[in-house]
Amino acid sequence: MNLRLLRVVGLLSMGALGLTSCLQEPSYPDTPEISFNNIRQQRFTVANSTVPIDSVYITVNFQDGDGDLGLNTVEAQSAPYGSKDRAAVNYINTAFIKNVNAGGRFDSARIFYNYLPKRDLYSLFDHLSPTTDNRKAPLRGTLTRAYGFYLGSPYLPGQEIKFKVSIYDRALHQSNEIETTSLVIPQR
Repeated sequence: MNLRLLRVVGLLSMGALGLTSCLQEPSYPDTPEISFNNIRQQRFTVANSTVPIDSVYITVNFQDGDGDLGLNTVEAQSAPYGSKDRAAVNYINTAFIKNVNAGGRFDSARIFYNYLPKRDLYSLFDHLSPTTDNRKAPLRGTLTRAYGFYLGSPYLPGQEIKFKVSIYDRALHQSNEIETTSLVIPQR
């Protein structure tokens, strides 16, 4: 009986070893690639305020061959990413508003609001590394960023908006740019 059990354990071990030798790390390019996942809006009311806050959540799928995505706040302040006067950003998000006076095409939000910077929504996301020792390793997942604004500033209720998004890795490779679907800012 022990000999039979030993054979079964041996066969199972060889099978498991065979299966693990078939598994390979995924092969992604070192320049990050992103794709659109979803966009959603949620309204909040802050205590003691009469003006609601809308938050837009944008989720993208990402993959990167060497896993060098994200900057911490110290890195963002130093070369080659930032300077003592300006912190770096690695998530670029450009807003567009549907122009009902121009056949319904989406135009840059700067056309509607000239006080907005060229890239009006940008942020910094921290390291997304799958390892704790900064080894290079393929990385994929989802990244969600939230943007909050007061109702009517800068987007008006009833306006239809969408965004273009790209990200940078620590080697300063810029991903492709994706476009979200549109959403309408709800009425008060």
